[in-house]
Amino acid sequence: MSAHRVEVARIVPVPASVAFAWVADPRTHPRFIPLTHLRPEPTAPLGVGDEFTMVSGPGVGRGRPGFPDRMVVTAEEPPSSRAGTVGRSAVQKKGPYLYGDAGFDVVPVDADRTRIVWWEEARLAGPWPRRANEVLVGLFLRGMMHVSLYRLARELSRHGR
Repeated sequence: MSAHRVEVARIVPVPASVAFAWVADPRTHPRFIPLTHLRPEPTAPLGVGDEFTMVSGPGVGRGRPGFPDRMVVTAEEPPSSRAGTVGRSAVQKKGPYLYGDAGFDVVPVDADRTRIVWWEEARLAGPWPRRANEVLVGLFLRGMMHVSLYRLARELSRHGR
């Protein structure tokens, strides 16, 4: 059975290399994904095989507990505007609450614009029917992804270059 895929796309006003640097590095994610923090924050960029944890929830930024989302980097393929290749950064979600795969595809549009496609194939841990679980999680994810990509585009417009 194939996983339920949710994806949201947005064009951002920066070259593909800049967009990829932002979405491929989990250290930048708290700057555009609401209520999310990286714990602990690595001192260097992560690569394929590296594990990290994002913690999400109200008050997480003030030290309150949240929902951990453990992940491992499974792909790190930079885009090339010159060659017209799409970049991909992907992770596998390892629980304890969310399982599945997620990532960003970075598509060069021209020298100064990039289409970012954020996709998720995630489900909550638990005994309920997988398809219903994925669809319900997808509804929440879609809204969060729209807000996050809007915030990313705004951030890149101001400071991305």
